[in-house]
Amino acid sequence: MITIRKALTTTAMAFAAAIPAHAETKIEVLHHWVSESEVAALNTVREALAAKGYGWQDSAVGGMSGGNMQQALRSRLAAGNPPGAMQFLGWEGIDWSNEGVMRDLNALAAANDWEATIAPQVLPFVKNGVNLIAVPINMHRQNWVWANKAALDKAGMSQPKTWAELIESGEKLRAAGIIPLAMGDEPWQIQVIFDALVADIGGPDFYKKAMIDLDEEALASDQMKQVFDTLRQVRGLVDDGFTGRDWAVATGMVIDGQAAMQVMGDWAKGEFLAKGQKPGQDFLCFATPSETTSFQFIIDSFGMFKVNDENVTKAQDALAEVVMDPKVQHDFNMIKGSIPARTDLSVDDFDDCAKLGFAERAAAIESGAMLGAATHGFAAQPQFSAVFGDVAAQFFVTDMSSEDAVQMLVDGINNAR
Repeated sequence: MITIRKALTTTAMAFAAAIPAHAETKIEVLHHWVSESEVAALNTVREALAAKGYGWQDSAVGGMSGGNMQQALRSRLAAGNPPGAMQFLGWEGIDWSNEGVMRDLNALAAANDWEATIAPQVLPFVKNGVNLIAVPINMHRQNWVWANKAALDKAGMSQPKTWAELIESGEKLRAAGIIPLAMGDEPWQIQVIFDALVADIGGPDFYKKAMIDLDEEALASDQMKQVFDTLRQVRGLVDDGFTGRDWAVATGMVIDGQAAMQVMGDWAKGEFLAKGQKPGQDFLCFATPSETTSFQFIIDSFGMFKVNDENVTKAQDALAEVVMDPKVQHDFNMIKGSIPARTDLSVDDFDDCAKLGFAERAAAIESGAMLGAATHGFAAQPQFSAVFGDVAAQFFVTDMSSEDAVQMLVDGINNAR
């Protein structure tokens, strides 16, 4: 398995070799990928763009899962100085398209038949009406469980098939001196578990009604109360030291065997791989347990802003083609830990977790169980997603009843309408 340091070195050398001596046009790209693994993955895009004869002007703004980047964009647009391209999460691209500041990529999409390679559930986040306004490069899955195999073996337990089994395993694990579940108290970490429970307990249709349609009957239902009841039981699996804990620190607890499991998106996989661990041998990866396995997705996409420079427009076209290039999607996602956004690519040389995710994504597309992850803005609009996160977080760290949590949820959603 290639290490991040080696990937950085290799891609940087290739990038330098591929840049034309006198690149006539550069495209400025605003994004929030600043970690080592993210930079290494992004270099695959940069060097492919350089091979087309265009330079990459990097504008990286880290922090707040892209929130700082959005603030920077607002300032740029107010000054009449948009970047050439930008990384989008959730509804961001659609919202800016509605402001009339983005160009469509319809001609490129038609020439390359891109829409046929994008899952139908993803299209609402990259297509505004008839216009394709962004191109997706990757897909993360949020509803994974990561487990230390030796810790499970020590406690004499196998992979839990239901949430009840996962919760009941707490006694065995504690008896073996192992923390059952590693996590922090950040609202988004709690909401990752909440999202999973809504789909796993209520099923995909219930998730859609509650998290996407914001149906009041679903929000106030006994099923939603059961979600909170189960979330309370999950709280009992967490150690008292979870306050202020970063997600990557929690992943490290699973890696070293201090904790048995973590519920987290597949960006956590890179932490295991960086330590030389192998799926199936050192750690296990499986979807959060449910009778109907869902795939809660997150995508990163790139959109292009309207500019008055014809050469930059051509560079935008080149970047869009690079992002959707099968080899670039393969190489990028091998480093990033995600899987290609394109559904027509093979992942035969990816790790076993990626292969499992790829297979379960295909099944979820067919069964209607492919769901946008609310935590990261791929369900309802952000003002509603924030309500779910706030209520789940308050419930998790207090002694609030499930009945009160459901009422707070209904009131919060209605106030945000």
